[in-house]
Amino acid sequence: MKRVKSYSLSRSVETPNYTSTKYVHYGDIHTKVADKISNETNLPNIVPGDYETLRKGDIILADASEDYQGIATPSIIIEEPLSNIVAGLHTIALRPTEVYPLFLYYLFKSTTFRKYGYKTGTGMKVFGISVINIMKFKGYIPSLKEQKKIASILFHLDNALVLHQRKLDKIKNLKKAYLQYMFPEKTQGVPTLRFDNFSEIWEHRKLSEVGKISTGNTPSTKDLENYSDSGMQWVTPSDIKSLIITDTAKKLSLKGQQSAKIVSGGSILVTCIASIGKNTLVTRTSSFNQQINAITPFEAYDSYFLLTQSYFWSKFMKKIASLGTMQIVNKAEFSNLKSKYPGLEEQKKIGLFFKEIDNILTLHQRKLDSLERLKASYLQLLFPQ
Repeated sequence: MKRVKSYSLSRSVETPNYTSTKYVHYGDIHTKVADKISNETNLPNIVPGDYETLRKGDIILADASEDYQGIATPSIIIEEPLSNIVAGLHTIALRPTEVYPLFLYYLFKSTTFRKYGYKTGTGMKVFGISVINIMKFKGYIPSLKEQKKIASILFHLDNALVLHQRKLDKIKNLKKAYLQYMFPEKTQGVPTLRFDNFSEIWEHRKLSEVGKISTGNTPSTKDLENYSDSGMQWVTPSDIKSLIITDTAKKLSLKGQQSAKIVSGGSILVTCIASIGKNTLVTRTSSFNQQINAITPFEAYDSYFLLTQSYFWSKFMKKIASLGTMQIVNKAEFSNLKSKYPGLEEQKKIGLFFKEIDNILTLHQRKLDSLERLKASYLQLLFPQ
């Protein structure tokens, strides 16, 4: 392959959109703005000049990264550019000559090359790789026919990933819109959008009026008998990865439960130290650590409605936490958080509505995760180590 000269062009020399020369910045590669570059890719413009321009099949690598995993992240031009494109700051541009370009693009994404980049990369806070080391990389190259077949499989898998990501993003945006319309603003007594047959004004309540507030703790980790592989789930912030907790890294034995803070199923857990505002619902009796406050709803309040409303609690909690030297919302501040609440029947309607949306989001996320795992497996298995 041949190197195409890159230029140290920074964003400070960007120029208005009426110019015809665009450039690929290493930041655009890392953010995937420039991944598979087509004429529809939104690239910044650059001052025209006597630059070596790129063409279809050229590969551009980001030669700098904040971590070793991002070293030499590739992008590729997948169609003949209608305007001039140049490789900009912190990039290495290559023109494949004896290998199918799309195959080479995926080879740079493979486990084989990732390990090589990790081994040859240099730096402390910012990591990089030299063009010399890129050119020294040796990988197994099959026949052109097989190269095209491998590239085609991965390309179609990428397209499926993009499609599912767009669907997921669309539903997430729809949920955000419904959250804004179905919960009242500060100056409103009722939301903009409402189910039929509900007309009462929503009432202001502190969280302490909505449910029992409790702060978690940690049974002694020095006493191994406090913990058990088959015990009660014990939630820490790192366990909160979804709106409903299904499992935890650690569990409490019967002995550990004696000194733990325990809440019943239907309680909402909210992180209040460091990672502020990560929220989840427990569906069975559970325990949790001191970084988490819990609210166990009184009979007049619906759990899933509160879980949905906790989106707004989190936004306010982050504002409170940002005012102090340490990211923390204490139990008193958490208990005094005020929100507006409708009657129980309307809460249930709203809660069920958002639960159905969240279920759809979960299904799409699982499909996306499954495709990501499949791609990672292919990138490992299709390229010899």
